[in-house]
Amino acid sequence: MNDEAQKLMEELGFSKEGCSIYFSLLEKPSGETIEQILAHSSFSSREAERAVKELVEKGIVRVSSNKLEASEPKQFVARIQDMKRTEMSRDLDTLNAKSTRLLSLLEPQYWELRLGIKPEDLLEPLPTLEEMEIRTVKVIANASRKIWISAETFGWFGKVKEEVYRAIERKVKFRLLMTAKDPEAVSRAREAIGLGIEVRQPREDWYPVRGTLSDDNELVFLIWATNERNGRRPKFFRPHFTKNDGMIRVFADAFDKRWSDASPI
Repeated sequence: MNDEAQKLMEELGFSKEGCSIYFSLLEKPSGETIEQILAHSSFSSREAERAVKELVEKGIVRVSSNKLEASEPKQFVARIQDMKRTEMSRDLDTLNAKSTRLLSLLEPQYWELRLGIKPEDLLEPLPTLEEMEIRTVKVIANASRKIWISAETFGWFGKVKEEVYRAIERKVKFRLLMTAKDPEAVSRAREAIGLGIEVRQPREDWYPVRGTLSDDNELVFLIWATNERNGRRPKFFRPHFTKNDGMIRVFADAFDKRWSDASPI
């Protein structure tokens, strides 16, 4: 058999024993039993059995009527490519996870030593939307005067409703910007209004920043990278929490402007 073919198979991860068995079966269209393979192989029965198992698992050899037959090269090469793609995808996911973790460990120290401030003093990253919801509940719980909420359809109302009730009992004032674009959103808006929350619909069809601001000193926010309405799965940047006056001022000023332009629901 062509030495180049064996070299390529070995580079793709096949053992010498596996290559030898496949090339032997390639020359026998009717196939061979495992006993026949063991009888003329130059390696131990254990090595042969391990090689046969490898070939069958990877689809290089198939079992037919108690015999082993070589699979069509086009089919098994395609299978190898699929397996390698999956393996490379897993490796890439692992690489991305480790790289992200490494960045999270080194970046704060780098900037703290050069700027004299910690990045988390400006922004605290939140790993998931679920963590954002949990932090939003805490922010509402900490409020003593006012809560401003910028939402799309306020679909997460149910997850913070209990804390909203408590805040209203403490006489906390709420302002909610949301779009009542479907019956469910209209229902949520009416329920919020019924609780005494001021609700307005913004002028723009879509706004990329969502967040909850508490007493002008705690902010949980999220920036969308793509519009949910474009028919594709929307992408967003990691949620964040901040107590930084500058970041809060930017959000508050934008909210004020949008609120003044918005219409009551």
